[in-house]
Amino acid sequence: MAGEIKKLNFLHPSEYEHPLDRQALQALEGTPGLETLTRKIFKHGVERYYRLQYTGSYIKVNENHFSEVHDILLDVCNTLHLKKIPELYIEWNYRVNGRTIGSENPIIILNSGAIDLLTEDELRYVIGHEVGHIKSGHMLYHIMAEIIPIAGDIIGTATLGIGGLISTGLELALLYWNRMSEFTADRAGLLACQDEDAAINAMIKIAGAPKSFFDKIDRDKFIEQAREFKGYDYDNLDKVGKTILIMGSTHPWTVMRASEILDWVESGAYNEIIEKHTGSQLEIDLKCHKCGTPLTGDENFCGICGSELWGR
Repeated sequence: MAGEIKKLNFLHPSEYEHPLDRQALQALEGTPGLETLTRKIFKHGVERYYRLQYTGSYIKVNENHFSEVHDILLDVCNTLHLKKIPELYIEWNYRVNGRTIGSENPIIILNSGAIDLLTEDELRYVIGHEVGHIKSGHMLYHIMAEIIPIAGDIIGTATLGIGGLISTGLELALLYWNRMSEFTADRAGLLACQDEDAAINAMIKIAGAPKSFFDKIDRDKFIEQAREFKGYDYDNLDKVGKTILIMGSTHPWTVMRASEILDWVESGAYNEIIEKHTGSQLEIDLKCHKCGTPLTGDENFCGICGSELWGR
């Protein structure tokens, strides 16, 4: 371990939310058809089918089974102030990756490669990334983004009637936000491992570094490559450009993501969060992030506006 991990008491996801995530979400929520699609997904139990698929296929991690991985999950949730511990499963796949599915009761799936090829701090980063998605409440729209590619071909021809709801505008807004949400989750991953080197090394392995070259990785060259994306103007991309960017895997742009992490650290915002939420610096004026109602810190929901206070 690089050093003692500090628990981030009363951490709220809005404090580390990436601005591109926020902007993309605002655009998504203003897109016609979203509310109808949401109702359809819940009406037909799409989330339940996803859960059955994963829980019926992969190995569940708990305190007695792969306990070392379970301990990291518990510690990450404690660090990020996520009170409800999600279930965690292992899938046989040697790509260094993880993902989270489900909105009401999210579950995390780790690839075997992530467990075998990452150090403990790097694995904390990857698990923290997935916990960050949960804490930020990303999962409902993530489900929608996952089913969109098959909605027209399969679901639309069945009885669910979802395929006809997918307009180009809604599809593009969902998939683009899905990609932007990765930047917020990366920040949660860094807050979970509290080690910039571990986060960057995890990115290098996710990007495809061969195991036989792990001891020869030139981290400075990767950082140099990442800095080439500094100032990249996501906002001014046209529809064709954004469509190209959202194509591909669920965790794309590893080098770009590393660049965003480096920029966040260098801005001082990362250290401000650590200092604000730990030790003698923990003198937070606790208020509801939505309506400003004073809080004691023991609440999960605001008694005035009903907002969820610390993430899920």
